[in-house]
Amino acid sequence: MYKKLKYIALSILMSITIFSCSDNFLEIDPEQNVPAENAVIDENTLKTALNGVYSELQSSNYYGRSIYVIPELMADNLFLSSRNTGRYLDFDNFVVSERDSYVEGLWIKLYSVLANASRVIEGGEKLKSGSTEQQVLFDQLVGEAYALRALAHFDLVRLFAQPYNFTSDASHLGIPIINQVYNERISPPRDNVKNVYKQINSDIETAINKMSASKKNGKFSVGGAKALAARVALYQEDYDAAITYSTQVINSGTFQLIDHDQYADLWANDFNSESIFEIVNTVSDNSGTNGLGHFFDVKGYADALVPLDIINTYDPDDIRLNAIIQGAKPGAEQDANFVGKFPKGTEHDDNLRIFRLAEQYLIRAEAYAKTEQPTLAQEDLLTVMKRAKPTAVQVTETGEDLMDLILLERRKELAFEGHRLFDLNRNKRNVTMIQSDNKTEESYPNDKFILPIPLSELNANPDMKQNPGY
Repeated sequence: MYKKLKYIALSILMSITIFSCSDNFLEIDPEQNVPAENAVIDENTLKTALNGVYSELQSSNYYGRSIYVIPELMADNLFLSSRNTGRYLDFDNFVVSERDSYVEGLWIKLYSVLANASRVIEGGEKLKSGSTEQQVLFDQLVGEAYALRALAHFDLVRLFAQPYNFTSDASHLGIPIINQVYNERISPPRDNVKNVYKQINSDIETAINKMSASKKNGKFSVGGAKALAARVALYQEDYDAAITYSTQVINSGTFQLIDHDQYADLWANDFNSESIFEIVNTVSDNSGTNGLGHFFDVKGYADALVPLDIINTYDPDDIRLNAIIQGAKPGAEQDANFVGKFPKGTEHDDNLRIFRLAEQYLIRAEAYAKTEQPTLAQEDLLTVMKRAKPTAVQVTETGEDLMDLILLERRKELAFEGHRLFDLNRNKRNVTMIQSDNKTEESYPNDKFILPIPLSELNANPDMKQNPGY
């Protein structure tokens, strides 16, 4: 669905990307370089530019692999096989450095999304519509770009900065904010976390106000922006907003939980009823050996395996165990457990589900629990538990016991989807690192629960500060 584009005419020159990546500039016209001020000049170029931003999310340096793998590997949901290709080895060993190529890849790709989304926004906002219908379309497309920019800022700040609640006023180091197109080289310093979240919330609000589509296959919609808003609010500890947005998504009627008996459809079928926003991977988008399927599938690398530690948290008749495949890895573990949430494996890249309805129930449950509304939290938690196991018993826990249960349910429901390290860190929990049969516990607070600023960025940007501990 998304044409993979090279970048040759986007007028943003900043040391974040210019020194590290040679393909940052958006190619609209394949025959010639388009002047930056004319890169988005009509409906077709607006759509092309926006599709170019979506295509960046497919990258193995972003949702195509790294942001799924790293937060799980640095916690207790994944470990590397004894026979692996060396991918993410430092994350498994908890010895990540500023020279790590995957850290650099994340940084470059996410800032490329910010730069190109800003180009779409700037160009799209200048377009003059010929009709009401066309204006609705322009607003929808520009709204999607605002949502993409919010998503990239959010992912950057949770990867490279401590959680919002790390300091009482969120004044600790965040990440550089990019919300406009620059015609000169810049060396942006790191803003504080509070201001980064202000930017994220502003972009989400604009996205919701501009968009009209409640659901749009493979693209952001009002539902997708509200799902993002709920997740952001939870991380920001704005629990009233988390409840409001998750409730709007749940009650919209646009999305429905997949039934227990059809649980396999959740991963096998694209654009199913539970999927709020997913990234499309067509045959032409196939990333081959760099894809998630190849990374997890026993027919591919099967680099990362599922530890017994998480398997033992499920009841034997929990349907979610079907997303974990038992078997032997040739030449390595003879009793292994493989991730099965990407069932196309090595044959073709699966669509990447960024937001789905089950998470919204868990967001609301956590927000209810933290605002002393245990009964409502118990109801939402039970909804997810009963989908997994129809005979699940009524939840009666309150207080810290209820929060422990919610975090456990998030671990089980959202396993291998890139949430675990963030869930532990923002809840000020210790993290258990698992390497096959070995376990080590890393205590909160911890400098190494977030990633280092890449060395290439530090060398290119004199105003950049490194994270403590690196």
